[in-house]
Amino acid sequence: MTRTSDNTEKAVSTDVLIGGKVYSLAGADAEHLQRVAALLNSKLVEVRGTAGYKNMDPEYRELLLNLNLADEYFKVREEADRYKDEAASMENELYTARHDLVSMKLKLENALKQQDVLERRVEEWKSRYEELKGEQGSSRS
Repeated sequence: MTRTSDNTEKAVSTDVLIGGKVYSLAGADAEHLQRVAALLNSKLVEVRGTAGYKNMDPEYRELLLNLNLADEYFKVREEADRYKDEAASMENELYTARHDLVSMKLKLENALKQQDVLERRVEEWKSRYEELKGEQGSSRS
């Protein structure tokens, strides 16, 4: 629906062709109404191709069309649910990967700090070694 200056919604009216007849429909979006009409037309063509369609009672024809539409609706809904489940699974995997990344980053930071401490100790030991070596050399002379 389109919004007017006073922020109220206004329905859009459009003509659609369904089953060879023109209908004037109103809704939020003319393109959407056209897509709905196109779906109905494709289902009508599909149902009309059913064996014995012309001999069926009109009420049964309508039921057949509705059953086909309901079937398609549930198939699409199941597919959407699968995608939703996949998205949730991927989101969980991403969360786990981020958690692992943060954990590894902390471990790396700790390892680098420990490396710095050990390098300072090595330097201290080298200095102490050189001092002792110098003291030993001076005591021999």
